[in-house]
Amino acid sequence: MTVAIRYQTRNGNIKAFAEQIADMAGVPAESVKTPVDQADTLFFGGGTYFMRPDKSASAFMESLDPAKVKQIAFFTTSGGPEAVTDKALTKIAEEKGIPVIGHFHQVMGGKGMKILGQSGGILKDKQVKLVRDFAQKMLAK
Repeated sequence: MTVAIRYQTRNGNIKAFAEQIADMAGVPAESVKTPVDQADTLFFGGGTYFMRPDKSASAFMESLDPAKVKQIAFFTTSGGPEAVTDKALTKIAEEKGIPVIGHFHQVMGGKGMKILGQSGGILKDKQVKLVRDFAQKMLAK
């Protein structure tokens, strides 16, 4: 099974989650600037900013070739409980015919977690466990 990990981040939170998934999958986590050549499973992460996904995250999703990506697992963050990015990215995947096999979402806040473009990306032990459990489940599908 081929696995790829791509992420969009403004402040480091999503990158920190991507790196945990990469450790579990044994492949590098790369930014949305790196195209996907082939993936049985694509892990894709992005943040919610002012109730919408970053433009680069949406553009990356729009650029995906369904002949090259068999399924996708999303991991997203937000500063609040909204799951707007989840729905927006899922809609793009569905329109392309790429099945979404799972989703991990974290509301960010507290020490080490920054929003609004500040430096962040320090995960709590509980968050590390949650995202690694998610990765393990997705890799088993």
